[in-house]
Amino acid sequence: MIVPRAASEVEQQLAEWERRDDEAGRTAAKRRQAASIVAGVELRDYEFHQKPNDWVHRDWMKPIRFVYRNIPYDLRMQVKKRLAK
Repeated sequence: MIVPRAASEVEQQLAEWERRDDEAGRTAAKRRQAASIVAGVELRDYEFHQKPNDWVHRDWMKPIRFVYRNIPYDLRMQVKKRLAK
């Protein structure tokens, strides 16, 4: 049987994890600064660019995708061949 931990023990564990997290954050900031100095330029945060095929995952496409996926296989392959031309 699992015995619940005391509240003080939980608080102590959370404080330890917070300390470790802060330490890891400081280490990462130092590494980033060192990499910036070596590169000779300011490092920027990564930006996700819009891909040309992202429209396929937009909300207005959900009903169309649903219908397409639920039509019989043979019909779906015919539609696919027609659209590929």
